Amino acid sequence: MFKFLETFMVVYRTHSFSLAAQQLFITQPTVSNQIKQLESQLHTELFERKSRRESVPTPAADILYKRSAKILDDWHDIHTEIVDLQASKKAHVRFGISQTISRILFAKIANQLNLTEPHINYDVTVSNSEGVLTQLEDYQIDLGIIEKPLVTEHVKRISIGKDQLVKAGTPTGTWITREAGSGIGYYTEQYFREADIQPIRLIHVNNSGLIRRIVSTGVGQALLSSRDVPENVQVETLGNTFIRDFYLLVRDEDLQVPLLTSVTELITQVSKKMTI
Repeated sequence: MFKFLETFMVVYRTHSFSLAAQQLFITQPTVSNQIKQLESQLHTELFERKSRRESVPTPAADILYKRSAKILDDWHDIHTEIVDLQASKKAHVRFGISQTISRILFAKIANQLNLTEPHINYDVTVSNSEGVLTQLEDYQIDLGIIEKPLVTEHVKRISIGKDQLVKAGTPTGTWITREAGSGIGYYTEQYFREADIQPIRLIHVNNSGLIRRIVSTGVGQALLSSRDVPENVQVETLGNTFIRDFYLLVRDEDLQVPLLTSVTELITQVSKKMTI
């Protein structure tokens, strides 16, 4: 049942059995069979097949989708509690972080966790800012740390620190930026608008480390955190307009969970030490 719900949620988001199969690394007939079994158990149709490539959710699917993420999260918690009970009884937190956070902040958080909260086990998933928010909404993670100012219902956004963006690289007319949904991509578009810049060539890269390496070769320019600029690369300060916040994301319902409250306080303390 739980596997069927996971498959259902991917089909619901993509409106496509074939795309869902690609994302889940299973065959399309397997996706179709799982959805059929779920429909059989619920005695209702979940998707209206418009074409071979498009499947439109029915009202019943809308209801199921709203509940599925919570059902799967509850199941994950039950599974985790049992595993922890059978193993070392250690606490467990699932982090989702953006790539910039992974490069300049999370290692310090991990070090502090190791020093002061060694009983806590944790997993870390790296994505772009919008991907982290989606994972939190879908109960795939417990806490998110991002740099894009996203707002959504039922998720608390807490500012935990500041970061200065700079323009780095050689002015060749080429710009390197991140994909849509990322913090760097968001602020790069903002800079283009404010500075009235029309790049001769725009290269999208979904990896911040690769952007740094490309910039270091002299190919072009990119917006980077002042803490993440390669050595010997030309830098231009952008001023207070491009001082951005780092944000901690937590679901409203989890604000009073003792474990997450403790970790949130630790993250805030570590971040405050990184003043610009």
